[in-house]
Amino acid sequence: MTKLTALLGAAVLTLTASSAYASNADVYVVTFRADNCQTCSTMENQVRNAMTMVNSANVKELTIDTTNALKWEKSAHTAFDADIVPQFNKWVGKTGFVAVVDAKTRRTIGCVTAKDDVYKMANFFKSAAGLPSDRQISNRNGQFRCPAAQNVDPGE
Repeated sequence: MTKLTALLGAAVLTLTASSAYASNADVYVVTFRADNCQTCSTMENQVRNAMTMVNSANVKELTIDTTNALKWEKSAHTAFDADIVPQFNKWVGKTGFVAVVDAKTRRTIGCVTAKDDVYKMANFFKSAAGLPSDRQISNRNGQFRCPAAQNVDPGE
């Protein structure tokens, strides 16, 4: 009976912990930033404005901040909780861009930078989430290309 109680307690604790990080988002807008990034403040203002235009719970903003060890660790937890660890591992340490990640499949849809227009960002975020937008935007033409991987495992 003691084992059964312990197992049930562990199951309830696991369910409670996993539901605490559950998200209804269809898309994660993941900002890769650091305080020493020259273009990050401009980009963050643009993303903030774009997110205001999107105004939907289906699009959730996350931040990966590598300014210092504490923020790096917090960002690692954010990535783990949202289940975007592959994107974190691929680009942690690289800054000045935003990756748009499908929250269900965990695939990267595309990326934007400070060079992209706020309206294009908003339409891209909406389109990625399947929301109505001013005009449909596709990443097929490579317009929203992501940077090369910062961290590559050589397989050693």
